[in-house]
Amino acid sequence: MNKVYLKIILPSIISIFLFILIIFQIIIPRFEQTIMNGKREMIKELTNSAWSILSKYESDEKNGLLTLEEAKKTAVSRIQYLRYGEENKDYFWITDMYPVMIIHPYRSDLNGKDLTNFVDPNGKRLFVEFVNTVKAAEHGYVDYMWQWKDDSLHIVPKLSYVKIFKPWGWVIGTGIYIEDVRKEIYALTNRLIWISGGISFLIALLLLIISQQSLKIERKRIKAESELHDSREKYRTLVEAATEGLIMLIDGVIGFSNSVISKMTGYETNELNNLSLKELISENNSNDIVDIFSKNSVKEGQYEINLKNKKGGFLEVLITSSSALLHQKTVNIIVVKDISIDRNSGFSILDYQKLISTLNVGFFRASLDARGRFIFANDNALRILGYDSFKDLSETHFLEMLAGTDDKITLQTELIETGYFRNKILKIIKKNSETAFVKVTLILFNSETSKSFICDGVIEDITIYEELKLKTNNLIAELKSNDFLIERPVKEYMTQVCTLDADKTISDVINIFSKKGTDNVLLTKGQNTLIGIITSSDIQKRVLSLNLNLDNPAYLIMSSPVTYISENTSLINAINICDKEQISHLIVRNNANLIAGVVRISDIYQAFKKSLSFYINNIEKAETNDELKQCFEVHQLLLEPLIRSEMSVTHLTMITSSVSDSVIRRIIALTIEEIGEPPVGFSFICLGSEGRKEETLFTDQDNAIIYEDVPAANEIYVDEYFSRLGEKVCDSLNYIGYSFCKGKIMAKNQQWCKPISVWEGYFANWITTPEPQNVLEATIFFDFRNIYGDEKFSDRLRKSISKLIKERDLFLYHMAYNTFNTKLQQVSSGSIISDRSTDTIDLKEAVTLITMFTRTYSLQNNIWYSNTIERLNALRANQIINVTTIDEILFAYNYLMKLRFRNQIELSAGKLPMSNILNTKHLLGIELSILKKVLSLFPAYQHKISVDFRIAT
Repeated sequence: MNKVYLKIILPSIISIFLFILIIFQIIIPRFEQTIMNGKREMIKELTNSAWSILSKYESDEKNGLLTLEEAKKTAVSRIQYLRYGEENKDYFWITDMYPVMIIHPYRSDLNGKDLTNFVDPNGKRLFVEFVNTVKAAEHGYVDYMWQWKDDSLHIVPKLSYVKIFKPWGWVIGTGIYIEDVRKEIYALTNRLIWISGGISFLIALLLLIISQQSLKIERKRIKAESELHDSREKYRTLVEAATEGLIMLIDGVIGFSNSVISKMTGYETNELNNLSLKELISENNSNDIVDIFSKNSVKEGQYEINLKNKKGGFLEVLITSSSALLHQKTVNIIVVKDISIDRNSGFSILDYQKLISTLNVGFFRASLDARGRFIFANDNALRILGYDSFKDLSETHFLEMLAGTDDKITLQTELIETGYFRNKILKIIKKNSETAFVKVTLILFNSETSKSFICDGVIEDITIYEELKLKTNNLIAELKSNDFLIERPVKEYMTQVCTLDADKTISDVINIFSKKGTDNVLLTKGQNTLIGIITSSDIQKRVLSLNLNLDNPAYLIMSSPVTYISENTSLINAINICDKEQISHLIVRNNANLIAGVVRISDIYQAFKKSLSFYINNIEKAETNDELKQCFEVHQLLLEPLIRSEMSVTHLTMITSSVSDSVIRRIIALTIEEIGEPPVGFSFICLGSEGRKEETLFTDQDNAIIYEDVPAANEIYVDEYFSRLGEKVCDSLNYIGYSFCKGKIMAKNQQWCKPISVWEGYFANWITTPEPQNVLEATIFFDFRNIYGDEKFSDRLRKSISKLIKERDLFLYHMAYNTFNTKLQQVSSGSIISDRSTDTIDLKEAVTLITMFTRTYSLQNNIWYSNTIERLNALRANQIINVTTIDEILFAYNYLMKLRFRNQIELSAGKLPMSNILNTKHLLGIELSILKKVLSLFPAYQHKISVDFRIAT
């Protein structure tokens, strides 16, 4: 019992002592340091504010608004009455570089006097020290003794910040009293003493109560432990005698296990004891299984699961769980039976069940005679056919659901003649009268108990695929008529063949990819026999997702058989073959029937991209908004196969930006034809993602108009013309498919349709007054690009901005601060954590952080590219950010943008509203892992920008 007291009370006393020690040795000193740093930053910023007043009047003097004397006199009068602080008695003073006092609010006796020999009570020549400080570094801190505010009899320590104003040779400064900080620390110390005393008293009281309760519990525990020991020995004997694997589970932890379990798992018995059953459950199991075996008690029943072994493999087992009482406590008795089959192939019944459950396939049994009905259908079949329950489906005849009469005759004929109906695409009418395309396989079922015409069937919904195929075929037909898909032979786009013996390892394949710069390898057996192909997608999908060892033979991950085409096959036919076979590489044979090369579908799409000019010509020829809208819809359709082919983000955004630029230019040209020529020169600029040439399929308008300054007499007419132009252009863009900006940052908003001088005023205000809203607006407008009109306006604005930024470092600080403080979505436990849903992530927000990061460094270094990738490459070329970091950011940016594009076409294919919100449940395991890794890099970039821009954290 004494040991129990010692174990409870001694750690508590030590904890109280450490608690008090931390408060007085760490917290209070750190707090004092924080207060001082805050005071230092405060007087620095206040001095900068007062300094800007001098700068203002010096600027007025240069512009001829004031004489030099008038400017100095006015500035002094402004500084003399500046006050701040609790009692509004803190002030600013000015001396020259001699030093001679220019102005001191509370020591007017010093005004105009030589301060060279003025010393504080400690003999410090403080005004000389001020001058020496600004001579050395133009600004800095000086500590000394000085009177308490306006009380000349009270001398206290003081810390001041001084800064030189070079144009007039003045030194301006202000300071804080150290005594203020000491008072704050003293007040904090008193509060902490009372708080720590109260906490210590409560802890002591709780200790007394806990110690009494612990003694009672310990007595009961010793008694229960003795009784439990006897019961355990009985169960141990039972477990050891069993011929199957037996486990006793107590509160979710293995209490006993027999030698059979040790043989199955490779663990020693002592290693299994006190091990959680969850730790033996393989990750290959479904989430439901993992959830069942993660609890303290396993529900009674039978389960087929994968059980991990110590070496990292897994075993298919049948688990039977039952309950028993052990000393008035419920425990689980787990019987484990090995049900693995065909160990050489590594497949089991469980594998096939899992495979079936993950496929979008329905299974059913139906009678197909005159009175035939559905006999059985699983949940997937019900969903595909449009029924909520089997009860409704059971009254339906399968043949009556077929939309075509010929399909009914063909189906029955083939079944009678061959006994099966394999992989046929049928059009059906669902319960809600909607049509759908399905792929059906039927096998005649010979039932001894029935003379009916009974079949087992597999059905798969391929409606989306068929609709996409139809759209693609229509698009190809349209584009072909416009010479977009020219009938060039594939031999013009072949790449060199790389071969490897099939018995080589996966590691050898990866080495060839790296050395040869290719994305495919042909596997051969012997000298000439080609047996398969491995592509980069095979590495991703089969090696990474299945966690295969790189020492495994290469043939395990190959695609076989390969598909051959002639070197004279057209590009169109090559696309159709790839589409039909669902592949991305074709093997090309020459006229001698020898392998001549490999054609990649991505290279074909690259060729189509180069022919984009015909499509732009159609836009430039359009005469109405309806024609432009049709061009826009075809553009969206064109992008779908390009996105699915994994075309690079740079090429995709080049297409989207080229199309939107052409549409905008044509709309403006048509509008000018309607309302007349513009009265003065102007520039129509695009902002945001369009300004950066980073548009996706889901984008809104961000645009503005800049026009020439005119005399006051012409302002009303000119303003009305460009307001009308902006409104018509934005309305047309919205009709075509580029929706209105929710923030109303559009040329139809009069605020963003202004003369060049007003625009320069906007940016001057944003940059010189970096309030949060100003910084937010400015960052949106910094990514601007001229689309139509005279570029001299956008160039002039860009030069004006560059000059302002060089003079106002504080603006860049606030941009960096916004980047640093942007709230990130994080990945945890396999889910994306966000304010909206644990299964979703806003991909646009993730990309925005990269955009903000890149924009800030680009503006700091006078890099005026608008595109994020171009900015990153410029930062690398100028050695502003190291190569590794740039490569990481480029990978993250491209990966997130690819997910955005792919997510958008999948939403579109599913007839769902377009958005940037991604449901992570639709990602493959390897894709989710990469997404986690990408997002985990962002805090490092935020830390970097906080260090580079000295952001206080």
